[in-house]
Amino acid sequence: MQFHTLRIARVIRETPDASSFVFEIPEAQAELFRYRAGQFLTFRIRRRLRALLRCYSLSSSPEAGDAPMVTVKRVAGGRVSNWLNDRLAEGDHIAALPPAGRFTLREPADEPLLFFAGGSGITPILSLIKTALWRGGRRLRLFYANRDADSVIFRAQLEALARAHAEFEVIHHLDSSGGVATPGQLAAAAAGFESAHAYLCGPAPFMELAEAVLAAAGFDSGRIFIERFVSPPDGQAPAVALRAEGVACNLAIRLGGTLHRVTCQPGQSILQAAREAGLSPPAACEEGFCGSCAARRLRGEIRLNANDVFSEDDLAAGWTLTCQGYPETPDCEISYDETND
Repeated sequence: MQFHTLRIARVIRETPDASSFVFEIPEAQAELFRYRAGQFLTFRIRRRLRALLRCYSLSSSPEAGDAPMVTVKRVAGGRVSNWLNDRLAEGDHIAALPPAGRFTLREPADEPLLFFAGGSGITPILSLIKTALWRGGRRLRLFYANRDADSVIFRAQLEALARAHAEFEVIHHLDSSGGVATPGQLAAAAAGFESAHAYLCGPAPFMELAEAVLAAAGFDSGRIFIERFVSPPDGQAPAVALRAEGVACNLAIRLGGTLHRVTCQPGQSILQAAREAGLSPPAACEEGFCGSCAARRLRGEIRLNANDVFSEDDLAAGWTLTCQGYPETPDCEISYDETND
């Protein structure tokens, strides 16, 4: 995977604990860093001779004409989130992978949109909201939970958007005054949006609650989209604990318009086999969460250890996560050169 150097054009202090970083994209890299609302960037930070990889969502909207921007909230003990907030300034540079991620708006483009965000989970959701409003033709409702009033990221932007667009409604919830959000409150927020596409991002307990509430309300799982991130282990090639499985496979890999033939040994993921053969396929979290390593299965059978990205329909269409994929037949072919929109 090839990292590219981006310049910080502007730093915006959103709350005492969160900052937005606006990037200057060189003209030569404009196409490479073209992104869709809801996607993220993966950054490489070198600390004490180690490389730390972290994924942060783009809070900007390409359709609205925003410059690419990520928003980072401090995490207790977070080596990267705190470093970025304390050290990164206008004019500094940072290493980043091109945009990735599937937490994006789906068709049809006229169905309502329901958003549940908790804390910094508002970051990709703001991008989706601004893009949907720019395109027009959809009703939108956001339920946004935070610890207290000082923790609300993008409050002014959200309120301005709600004033300017009658089709957009914001429901704020503060734990400090109302306690932790309840199933009943989330169910009330979903009422009237039963035909909507629902997007969830925030702390794991909050998203689990929202997902359960939506399921109880009759939402089809194929209409619920969830963004989860985990911090990968330290190092340039994060390791994942794996048990021996799969079969020896003659693996064909299409990457960058070239067909490569590699050997994948039992117990070796497709991503590991590709790297061992000297290839540099895309990857970020390596835990089955982010979708950066996605590829299309063209031939053979592949089993996934973990998958928090693809639906059953996606899997049936051949999509797989190479960080979690193990060949189950001795002859397989995959392609990184396709997109899954």
